[in-house]
Amino acid sequence: MRFASLLMMGVLSFSSAAMAAEKVVGDNDKLSLDISVYNRSLALVKDVRKVSLISGENDIAFEGVAANIKPETAILFGEGLKVLEQNYDYDLLNAENLAAKSVGETVKTVIVNPENGENVFDTAEILSAGYGRPVLKFKYGVDADFPGRLVFEKIPAGLRNKPTLVAKVISDKAATKDISLAYLTNGISWKTNYVVNVVDESKLNMTGWVTINNESGIDYNNAKVQLIAGDVNEVREVMRGRPMMLQSKSFNAVVNDEALADGASEEELGGYHLYNLPNKTTIKDKQTKQISLIEKNGVKYKKEAKISSQLYFNPGSRAKFEQVHPDMYYIINNKEEDNLGFQLPAGIIRFYEKDEGGNLQFIGENSINHVAKDETMRLRLGNFVNIFATGKINNIEKVSETGPVQDGTRCKKTEKKYLYKAEVSITNSGKNAQEVVYTQNMPSGGLITTFAPHKGTQQQFGVYEWRVNVPAGGTEVITFSVTAPHVDRVCD
Repeated sequence: MRFASLLMMGVLSFSSAAMAAEKVVGDNDKLSLDISVYNRSLALVKDVRKVSLISGENDIAFEGVAANIKPETAILFGEGLKVLEQNYDYDLLNAENLAAKSVGETVKTVIVNPENGENVFDTAEILSAGYGRPVLKFKYGVDADFPGRLVFEKIPAGLRNKPTLVAKVISDKAATKDISLAYLTNGISWKTNYVVNVVDESKLNMTGWVTINNESGIDYNNAKVQLIAGDVNEVREVMRGRPMMLQSKSFNAVVNDEALADGASEEELGGYHLYNLPNKTTIKDKQTKQISLIEKNGVKYKKEAKISSQLYFNPGSRAKFEQVHPDMYYIINNKEEDNLGFQLPAGIIRFYEKDEGGNLQFIGENSINHVAKDETMRLRLGNFVNIFATGKINNIEKVSETGPVQDGTRCKKTEKKYLYKAEVSITNSGKNAQEVVYTQNMPSGGLITTFAPHKGTQQQFGVYEWRVNVPAGGTEVITFSVTAPHVDRVCD
């Protein structure tokens, strides 16, 4: 059932004496706001506000904390302040909570006369209010589907218009003090997107944008924002009691607020990496905001074509492949001498290039993990359509045979050795020369005995690699021979 709540004028203050005695600390008392945002929907909020305290015991209400606060992480501290207890009040003032907190109370009801449009008033007792469907007791009976409105004469104790952290503290003296609240909240996260414009065959321009998504239930106005790159371990609790109370000791913290240069600055933080955004910003609740992180021009790169062979050196296996197009890789060294040298947070990197008519075209994308300074990125964007390779094994010759020999079972084995002669041709129909990397997996015990005219090198156990510069409109041929053992087993 739908119902609206009309609040009587003049009763907007809380009725309980305890709440009237609270010192409400709101947005107007805010001195500074800092947010450290992590990758996994987690943020550390550091909120500093001023409040007038009396000597001795004070009840203060820190209004406007994040609705997704992890209350057990909250730390309230200030000079000459001792915190006795903290409570997180999350029952907010809305129609459902207003009815639920008024169960057993008598309220006014309003229904509109459909004939003349006039309001018809009555009174009823709220018997229950589960799931936003109040059950009302009128003089004429119990109504479980009342179609009108409810009017409340007062706001029940415990309802607040904003999520609030309430604390009982002892001040060493009467004074206006700066009080800091730090806590973790879920619901705010960040990610990075990179835009790359390819300038020519060796240089590109890179721009990095941070996208911050705020679902934490609060606006962060004029906040200093820091981003933490890395996966911070969290203990996932099965249940977390709310509301909560905790005992807390005074906590002293030092906040470094150094002036930042133009653009985001970076620093190490333990095993993680921290980015300081240069300007304060406002991030509204339910808002996605993009902020510039880096801009690097003239970054050096190399484009690589890579083909993994589909030839298998076995007497009965595949002996050829046709028209295989190489993978396209952009290789970028994250080094200062290559005009980069910036700790790159994980994200998606998208590449664009202008065609001959000057129109910008999308040429591919890939994702990167956190890339450390001096680390190399190998980013696959797609395939070369103007380069293709064809390979075949021209000849298979048995060069030796030993056996058959009983192998300790009912089977006998015969060891043979074969010589395979292979040929791979790579054709480039494009307008520019291109280096092509061709890799060949060797069978167990296999060895390359000859190769011409291009020399291959062994990269790791069982893998050979050729780097061949294929001219525009040309074809290069790789020939090589492989000797490899083969075992036949015959069982009785």
